[in-house]
Amino acid sequence: MSSKKFIARDALVETVRAYSGLFLVLDATCLPGLPERLEAEGVPYSSLFQGQTAHELRDVAPYLVQVSPSDRLLRDFTDPTDNPRAIWPKRPGLLIACELELTALRKHLRRFLRVEIGDQAFFFRFWEAGSARAYFAALTEPNRRKRWFLPREAGQIDAFLIPDPDRDGLCVEAMNLSEPGRTEGYRATAPFNLNDQELVALRSHRTRQELAEMVSLMRSTFPDACTPEPERGLDYAVQRSVGRAWEFGIRQRKHAFRFAAWDLHVSGAFEAMDHAGALRKILEQPLGETEKMRRLEQRIAALEDI
Repeated sequence: MSSKKFIARDALVETVRAYSGLFLVLDATCLPGLPERLEAEGVPYSSLFQGQTAHELRDVAPYLVQVSPSDRLLRDFTDPTDNPRAIWPKRPGLLIACELELTALRKHLRRFLRVEIGDQAFFFRFWEAGSARAYFAALTEPNRRKRWFLPREAGQIDAFLIPDPDRDGLCVEAMNLSEPGRTEGYRATAPFNLNDQELVALRSHRTRQELAEMVSLMRSTFPDACTPEPERGLDYAVQRSVGRAWEFGIRQRKHAFRFAAWDLHVSGAFEAMDHAGALRKILEQPLGETEKMRRLEQRIAALEDI
């Protein structure tokens, strides 16, 4: 059903000349001053938010921007250097190839902004490259995939081009919509949702991303202590500690990081340093997470004073 390929970053500008229409989805959260920059570039653009939300979240909103292969903004999108204008290192969004007008594409994309999970509503940040790669990889059901490529009103999207910095290029998510019967009779009208497979993929990606960020923070915060077993490495050590924290009901990111840091500094389970067993007892008590962390911190401070 899908047609997958890969475009090297440094070949993107030349390669996308084959597409008749190009749009960037850029996240102002990653690009300070983005609205002013778009205004100065003179390119057609619009926030994906609307009304009061678009006004209040102007500096952190996603923006849909129409570009051409000759636009400086597209070259900046693929620039990997430390140039202040370079966009690639900031991982701010993705590229869409289609013949739709900006207004029509914006209307289509806005249908994916809000998703209900259980009885709660969330923003679906589909323009974040890591989430997009994980999501499209799990998007295997034909009609669920068609929804992205076939707007409700008319027309079609040729491809979503999603940055993959680890491979220094873009994953191309496309559909072979030219074959007979591919598009006939299909236009999604039901509200957008996420099925279990897609949710698992997104949550797994988020977990991996948070672990990677935690490892990076651990290296910068405790450089001298970051020398775990060489055959497993710091990644494994932090993952193991976060898993242990979860077993004891410690799940907030800041608390899990503290837990992993304690393990790191004793090269193992930190509670083993308390020969009286008080740390282990605190971990096993049915306490709220905040209270459990408070008692652990008090006990560790007391042990350090001995």
